[in-house]
Amino acid sequence: MPGHLLESTTKRTISLQDTMLFGRKKDCHIRLTDSRVSRQHAMIRRQDDGDYWFYDLGSSNGSYINDQRVITTRRLNSEDNIRICDQEYSFDSGEDFGRVSMTDDSLDATISEIRTIPVVMLVSDIKGFTKISEKLPPDVLAQTIGSWYRECDEVLGDYGATVDKFIGDAVLAYWMDTSAETRTKALSAAKALGEACERISKLQAETFSEHQLTLDSGLGLHLGKVAHGQMGQGTFTMLGDAVNITFRVESLTRPLKRDVLVSEEFLAGWDDGHGLCRHEGSHIVKGRTTPLEVYSVESYPNEATLEASA
Repeated sequence: MPGHLLESTTKRTISLQDTMLFGRKKDCHIRLTDSRVSRQHAMIRRQDDGDYWFYDLGSSNGSYINDQRVITTRRLNSEDNIRICDQEYSFDSGEDFGRVSMTDDSLDATISEIRTIPVVMLVSDIKGFTKISEKLPPDVLAQTIGSWYRECDEVLGDYGATVDKFIGDAVLAYWMDTSAETRTKALSAAKALGEACERISKLQAETFSEHQLTLDSGLGLHLGKVAHGQMGQGTFTMLGDAVNITFRVESLTRPLKRDVLVSEEFLAGWDDGHGLCRHEGSHIVKGRTTPLEVYSVESYPNEATLEASA
């Protein structure tokens, strides 16, 4: 049984899909007409482990779980109380959700839905998040990080990526295609995510300036094979060493002082991509004995060319 919400006033039960949006917009899954609610206020997303996570999307008036304002991602537990303005919900994870019966039939069915495929992966992580958390007032921090979640979700969707998960101040996304066109989209998405950080910084310019802060993100792109499929009841995700490599590529953005890095595999067989990047050498990273060859992005694809090829 999937997770669900129980609306406190009407006692209505709302079954949860993989992604559920709260807000005033007509296309939100849970539409709230209160004028204090933002157009896209908050989101519940089911992660690969079957757990549900709650995100405030930079709302002006905030979201609360058990009367505590949501600042970053929060894993939901059964009987958690969610409050958005005057609307309250009780969360239930659902009985036996995410558990796979280990009968022969169900095990065979699960395995048959998992396949190894090459994908393009993207990891983006907010730089200096600990410092930002220490310096910003809680309400400003919640709006800043929530706005970043919303921008990531929208930008990656616009460029055809699937968001696998948000992990605190990081996002993992992927494309189930490795063509030059898809890699071009991935680079354009990287540029757009950098521009999103600039927009958010401008909205909080006064507070950021007061605390001598900036909002920047490091971003890594990699191409590799992963196990992709249904890991449990209805939840799709990807697993494999290539996922770990993508995180390691992103981690090098800080010591190399680069905003966007791509792996050698991401550029393999793509001459146009090589023309956009500069070799940054081989680097040993945590948990790996084989060095990673990485490249920094010096220029980005022409948007007009991208639109023409779409």
